[in-house]
Amino acid sequence: MKFFRARSILCLVILVYTNASAQNQKIVDSLYRITKNKNTPDTTLIKAFNDIGIQYATSNSLLAKKQIRAALKIAQNINKPRGMAGSYNCLGVVYYYQKEYDSALVHFEKALKINQEIGHSWGQASAFHQIGVVHNHLNQYYDAIESFNEAGNIFISLNDSISYIKSIENTGVSYSLMKYQKKALEYYIKANQLYEKLKNKSGVARTYFKISNILIKQEEYHKALQYLEESLPVIRETGNKTHLSATLRNIGISYKGLGNYTKALSYFQKSLSFRIESPKTIALIESDIGNTYYHMKRYNKGLLHLKRALQNFSNKGDHIQKASTQNYIAKSLLQLNQLDSANYYAEKSLRSAKIALDLNAEKEANKTLALLAEKSNNSVAAYQYYKNLSKIKDSLDSIEKKAQARVLETQFQTNKKELKIHELEKKNEYAKSQNLLLTLGLGIGVLTLGIFVFFFRKKFKLSCLEKALLSTELDTKNKELTTNSLRLVKKNKVLEHLKEEVEVMRFAEDQNAQYNYQKVLQIINFDFKDDHHWDHFKKHFEQIHKDFYSKIKNQYPNVTTNELRLMALLKMNLSSKEIATILNITQEGVRKARYRLRKKLEIPSNNVLIDMILNL
Repeated sequence: MKFFRARSILCLVILVYTNASAQNQKIVDSLYRITKNKNTPDTTLIKAFNDIGIQYATSNSLLAKKQIRAALKIAQNINKPRGMAGSYNCLGVVYYYQKEYDSALVHFEKALKINQEIGHSWGQASAFHQIGVVHNHLNQYYDAIESFNEAGNIFISLNDSISYIKSIENTGVSYSLMKYQKKALEYYIKANQLYEKLKNKSGVARTYFKISNILIKQEEYHKALQYLEESLPVIRETGNKTHLSATLRNIGISYKGLGNYTKALSYFQKSLSFRIESPKTIALIESDIGNTYYHMKRYNKGLLHLKRALQNFSNKGDHIQKASTQNYIAKSLLQLNQLDSANYYAEKSLRSAKIALDLNAEKEANKTLALLAEKSNNSVAAYQYYKNLSKIKDSLDSIEKKAQARVLETQFQTNKKELKIHELEKKNEYAKSQNLLLTLGLGIGVLTLGIFVFFFRKKFKLSCLEKALLSTELDTKNKELTTNSLRLVKKNKVLEHLKEEVEVMRFAEDQNAQYNYQKVLQIINFDFKDDHHWDHFKKHFEQIHKDFYSKIKNQYPNVTTNELRLMALLKMNLSSKEIATILNITQEGVRKARYRLRKKLEIPSNNVLIDMILNL
């Protein structure tokens, strides 16, 4: 039965760390031979069909799903829950690679549910982990963090250290996507230290790279270089050329940020030598080299690399990168005084930026076009471009402020959760110390203390149960009261709307229509004044706010029925608009009613009135 866990492990590794390549035909052929053998056990067939599906996950999604569903059908026929969970998990992987994240989430959650029902801990942890990855893609970062936390707790209970550290690392990814880079760094550094303790070289290299990415974004190039240079020997040992190329490129970006263009070029060239098979990556590095030459004022040399980069980007349709490269080409041509060609590339850069919906790229393109217009003595065009530039800067400032607000909100929520965890840990520590004291006390009077503990716990459980029941009952009544109020609001809105519609009949020449108008209006007004709804409302209200009406009557015997209704609605903290709709008066009428009530009760201000009602 171990193959189910192996299947889950394979899916987890594929999903979190690598892009599945096209199927390995030798493996596929071998698996097909297993499925065609009539003597193959059902459990082995389930594994084989799932494996074939994963092999085709990126190259032929329809075939992949067909094979995995064949595995699922066998598992259902022989009632093998772990086989079903494995198949749902693999289907989730296929949908993930199709970028159908909602569908992926559905299948991972099905796998989780089955694993929870059968008590398969590792399957639960694997499902939680993959659900977290999908939540990140759906921008549901808090949900992702909770899922990774659940996964990590189970992994650590199973002594699966590597999977536990991966959960920590992916929590860092969630915080990074939320733009909470400080918290992301904490998790990456923690994961990095744990990988080093286990001497897991690939984990060390990967987290070094992620740490350096954040530091580069924060323009802390010296710190980034420290991590990158420490990671180089480790990455070379792993033999992973993709990681090695990316690390060399980041070193180049760091040196470029520090103004050391000669060293930057050297590392960009080294990075380029490892990624011949990837056109997009080649284009990125060629672009890096080109704009480095631009900063060195070697414009012709830079143009060669920038145009090579643009050709690769054009093939791949990467509009953000195209916009940046086109703009550097335009700026280089401007420096060479080739204004027509510069203008052509600057306008292309602006179009690419707009397609990509990238305001920063649009800003840079407008800046270049404004400089070109000035150089051509076209003051009208220059003014327009600078005007556009000003609007874009305002938009970017607004976005930046919103981003800062989101970061502050994230920090607040994170600190809140951490404080809650800290409080729970303190409670656990307190509980442990209490248990220790009880254990010591057992030496003095085992029987007496045992009886005491038994009755104390029984009473405590009964108390908790009573509290839970009371809380549930209160929640139910609150919901009923809110629902009743909302229905009353809705009913009155409908009647008001109906009254407006019927008003049209008033001016009809037909005598029957006028008669019908009076009749319908009487019915509507009667329903507005109908006390049946208020009796029902009062019943629910008194269940939650006991003796509210009697307390008011005792303190203020002159209060009318309508004033009591107003005070009850104020007690529910409803808005003036909602109160007006329920009472069938205008918002101005509500204000006047409050004023008259204050005068009658001799209360100086509206705030004092609200406080008095809420405290009753």
